[in-house]
Amino acid sequence: MKYLKLLGILSACVLMTSCAQSLSVSKKETFEQKSGVIGVFRQPVGFCSGGYQQQIKLGGERVIVKPTWTSEQDNLFSAYIEPGKADLEYYRFSCGLTETTLTLKEKHGVVIPQKGFCKIAISFLKNDELFSKNEVLLFNHFKKEEVAASFEDIPYCETY
Repeated sequence: MKYLKLLGILSACVLMTSCAQSLSVSKKETFEQKSGVIGVFRQPVGFCSGGYQQQIKLGGERVIVKPTWTSEQDNLFSAYIEPGKADLEYYRFSCGLTETTLTLKEKHGVVIPQKGFCKIAISFLKNDELFSKNEVLLFNHFKKEEVAASFEDIPYCETY
């Protein structure tokens, strides 16, 4: 029985990984001829994530916002998303064997530019804004992750 549970957990992780996007932001080609979003996702402090990745669904795309096996509270994320309004549909995380999906009660999202990427910070921290233009946080993560695109060349996402 223990092996069946382990096999189930591993299968779920593989499935979640195969369905979600993660881009190589250190390559300049990632940002050429495509539209999308790049930003920092902030998960609640002391949040149980148990070594599993966390995802959001934004503009119909599943986006990894916290990679597997990291304990960082703030993580850089990126995804190709079609231009136009991109609704933030849900936030999904796991704690042990329990997977939780938080669905927003009201419609919120970002506007993806017709060409190129936009940047944004998304936070599920208590008392934080859901979307923000946290310049220091974003700039530091661009530098830390060696993003190939210039921070100044990527505009902030419009939000709704």
